[in-house]
Amino acid sequence: MCGRAEDLFTPKAVAALTRLFGPLGWEVAPRDEIRPTDQIRLIRPAGEEGYEAPFARWGLLPEQMDAAAVKKYSLFNARLESVERSKVFGPAFRTRRCIVPLSAFAEWPVAADGTKSNVRIARPDGLPLLAAGLWNRSEDGVESCTVVTRAPTADLEAVHGRMPALLLTADLPAWLRASPAEARRAAAASWKPGLLTVTSAERSATHLT
Repeated sequence: MCGRAEDLFTPKAVAALTRLFGPLGWEVAPRDEIRPTDQIRLIRPAGEEGYEAPFARWGLLPEQMDAAAVKKYSLFNARLESVERSKVFGPAFRTRRCIVPLSAFAEWPVAADGTKSNVRIARPDGLPLLAAGLWNRSEDGVESCTVVTRAPTADLEAVHGRMPALLLTADLPAWLRASPAEARRAAAASWKPGLLTVTSAERSATHLT
């Protein structure tokens, strides 16, 4: 988790993102499948109160690694529990936290008989998912990012052992602008069960309560 995402923002999602962060081109280049190493949008502070929303490579490029070395590692997700002490993710966690806005993400839960099913996870109200993220800029100017993950809420435990560290609006300032300790606490506890819908590949929806 999370290795597939989408940014097919509904008009309601665009309005919500604009209200929170400003008119930053949310309607541009919508996609129903974003993979690691693709360009994905991130939101980061700009100035004292503003924001900017550039696209960046999904898969963090740490300062001490070149692109060839990074191919050996899965750096498109960072575990919240160990992020601060990680040599790879720690520097970005301390100074370069961001939000990765998504319309949904995908998982492949395994049934008791060993078969996998592809599911789409999103908000049933059409609002965007705001995932905690980290970003970096290499010496040659390439920007990259990763999605921070946490243990799943109780209603997603049967889907996957990890989930994006999703943030409610009230916790955005803590993740983006507060101390590392406050940011970690917000990302660990912000999201609550019952806010997502899991839809199978056949588009039969199961509401999580």
